[in-house]
Amino acid sequence: MTSRGLALAALVSLTGCADEAPTFACPQPLEDAITQAALVAHMEALADLAQADAGTRAATTPGYAASLGYVEGALRDAGYVVTRDAFEYTDYELLSVPVVEVVAPAPRALVPGVDFLSARFSGSGDVTAPVAAVDLALGPDNASTSACEPADFDGFPAGAIALIQRGSCAFATKEALAAEAGASAIVMFNQGNTEARVDLFTPRLDPVATLPVVGVSYGLGVELADALSEGLELRVEVEGRSVTSRSENLLADAPGAADDGVIVVGAHLDSVPAGPGINDNGSGTAAVLELAVQAGQCTLQQPVRFAFWGAEELGLIGSASYVRGLSDEGLAALALYLNLDMIASPNFGRFLYDGDGSTYGDAGPPGSAAIEAALASYYAERGLPTLEVPFDGRSDYGPFIALGVPAGGIFTGAETVKTAEIAAIFGGAADAPYDACYHRECDDRGNYDARELHVNARAVAHVVEAYALGRAPLPGDDAASPTTRAANAGRWTAAVAAHAGCADDER
Repeated sequence: MTSRGLALAALVSLTGCADEAPTFACPQPLEDAITQAALVAHMEALADLAQADAGTRAATTPGYAASLGYVEGALRDAGYVVTRDAFEYTDYELLSVPVVEVVAPAPRALVPGVDFLSARFSGSGDVTAPVAAVDLALGPDNASTSACEPADFDGFPAGAIALIQRGSCAFATKEALAAEAGASAIVMFNQGNTEARVDLFTPRLDPVATLPVVGVSYGLGVELADALSEGLELRVEVEGRSVTSRSENLLADAPGAADDGVIVVGAHLDSVPAGPGINDNGSGTAAVLELAVQAGQCTLQQPVRFAFWGAEELGLIGSASYVRGLSDEGLAALALYLNLDMIASPNFGRFLYDGDGSTYGDAGPPGSAAIEAALASYYAERGLPTLEVPFDGRSDYGPFIALGVPAGGIFTGAETVKTAEIAAIFGGAADAPYDACYHRECDDRGNYDARELHVNARAVAHVVEAYALGRAPLPGDDAASPTTRAANAGRWTAAVAAHAGCADDER
């Protein structure tokens, strides 16, 4: 008998007969307890906190600290003992204000934070040199592969500043190839293929790059490209260094009768520096928080852990720190992980992680197919269509599947353009991003679909209730031992490592 079974048997023996076993129930169905008004109230609160801190809730900012305080307060008011799970990570700081100047043909100084931003983990240097373009692909709907292959640098003049376009491959790949080709610095401009890839942006590199790197908007990139024929020369100066930073996850447990079979439901709490992060990921935060508030009134068979992850936008750092810190016994106690990241996109699709591999070929760890099926069944019974999205490592489920923990969740789309075929399924605008404000300043209180947020929060509540009250078998039972999970881990570790940082939009 498992420890879960022993715990239940012990409870029965205290009463003397099975008929008097504890009743696992909620005052009302959890999905009915989740109201749209409560979800919207959480979203508004997070928007207010961001607004009070220059429009951001990014890791290490006062906006993030205030968000932690808001969630912690709501959980304590609901009767939870809340744990702040601290972690350290390598961060980056500028030692001086970066400089970009047009030296020729028409001298002018660009304004930091308005015209350009230094890359996170940019190398340091002060370079004045001519500019050379690297395999640019201008125009709408372009499929830029600029600086993704060594051949893109054929004929590149050593010592020049590389003008590179975003797209296709990782920023770090572009920087490494440029350094190998003899570039002295990089000006990287946004891709310009969609509305979501037009604005000023911050490239994210691996610690620490060789070259000084800055990011600019698509429009400025085109302007610089047009000036190449006139002998464009720039000065680029960046001075920065790696530092150790500290942040926190927030964890709260709804206890169950069993001592294993823990159901973890999580969402990342931080935003990108560029915006308030209300769809990404205030939406997931609001759903997990309100689910916790309502689940606190239930008598559960299985324990449920509610997790609010820090520094996700910097590369899944908070969730990875949590998973690495688990003992073998702690890992074995996890039955499943449910991830909520962007569940209210304005031009939404309704996507479930491809747990069974039926669409994208690679199934999740054993048990993931059952999670997908449970969610899909909920929507199907209500006449709501769903499609699948791959486990590509772009959110906090990545560290869990890397260790073989069954996982699933809901996602409503980010910067990718919704096709006409998908618009015919879900409605909304074809040939437009699911979320045109993804990782932008405009991801604010008006940038989410409140009805879709409510629909998806109810779906998760329904599935969590079924597992937590013992109405459905836990999907992790066939993969619970550390030995079994270790055997699966290699398959997932490589996939997650390949995409680490994609949550910060590294391509």
